[in-house]
Amino acid sequence: MIWGIDISRYQAGIDLDKARAEGFDFVLIKATQGSSWVDPQFARNLAAARAAGLLHAAYHYQEGSVSAAAQADHIARVVPQDCPVILDVEKGGGPAALTRDLTQRLRDKGYLLPLLYLPEWYWRELGRPSLAGLPPLWYSRYPSNRAGSASEVYARNQTWLDGLWGGYGGLSVAVLQFTDQGRVAGRSPVDCNAFRGTREQLAALLGGSGGASGAVSAQEEDDLTPEQDERLKRIEKELVGSWDANGVPKGWGTDIGPRTVVAMLVDLVNALLGEQLSTYPNSKIKLSAVRAIRDNNGLLFQLPAMINAAGQADPAKVAAALRPVLADVVGPVVAESVRAALGEDNQAQADAIVTELAQRLAGGVAA
Repeated sequence: MIWGIDISRYQAGIDLDKARAEGFDFVLIKATQGSSWVDPQFARNLAAARAAGLLHAAYHYQEGSVSAAAQADHIARVVPQDCPVILDVEKGGGPAALTRDLTQRLRDKGYLLPLLYLPEWYWRELGRPSLAGLPPLWYSRYPSNRAGSASEVYARNQTWLDGLWGGYGGLSVAVLQFTDQGRVAGRSPVDCNAFRGTREQLAALLGGSGGASGAVSAQEEDDLTPEQDERLKRIEKELVGSWDANGVPKGWGTDIGPRTVVAMLVDLVNALLGEQLSTYPNSKIKLSAVRAIRDNNGLLFQLPAMINAAGQADPAKVAAALRPVLADVVGPVVAESVRAALGEDNQAQADAIVTELAQRLAGGVAA
């Protein structure tokens, strides 16, 4: 038996490195809902999960009033293709036919769908339809509301919980969410889950390297051809401007053009905090402009595929598409840093600075 958690914006800032050290092996992360909503913590949670070496997948809350096509397109705009996707189908999620349609559309887009979250009570409400052909179940049922660690809660209720793995609708249960009152990395309540198998078996279910490694190997980074690597560097330069031989952004104005706002934000975080920090929780490692692009938000995972798909497309256009995604990672760190640096007595001034930075970031390049 191995343990996991599922998180969303409600667990903002949870220390996934600490969760890993406590014995958790996987995390399921809320990403999207319907055709437009994005969990504001998804990018950060995905990056932190990969940095911590946790097996992981994203989940999408299906809305019955939105077409499968619109929901599939929304997911594809937000979730990296190498990240497995789980459909969360609950009250208002629509019929099983919509789930089948959305599942197929996501598979056609190249996504792996290893699990389906469709609670038994909602399946009964739908009229107990056949679920045959859909992914195995991520099932939820809680024996009590008493808090505790994942292993404590399961051990306390093991006889009852062991009887919940049978499945329904023609599907077996692969992952069991057995409490919403877990204590994880000093946080409570957190949903806790169990997988009756090994880490390697769950990694295989999640697609092997697609959801398993938590980090990019040197070999994966070197899979680009020389031409692709050159295009990657051009995209990075569009995003962060120029940098010196050590990979650190150059000054505010140079003889080869203006600084981009992304690079200015990296500088600002470093200046306010007095040291160079990563965006990963409790980690103090050197953050150069290049690493800000390659490491944060799993962008390195996305760039090779984007470069291949873009062909001879203008790197400036590819960079423009990536800028809002990067902003989701850098922006909150800057906002937090500005408010902390100016103190409680100057929050109006801090808010004005944060607003101006956000506007400039949306514009791409500083004047």
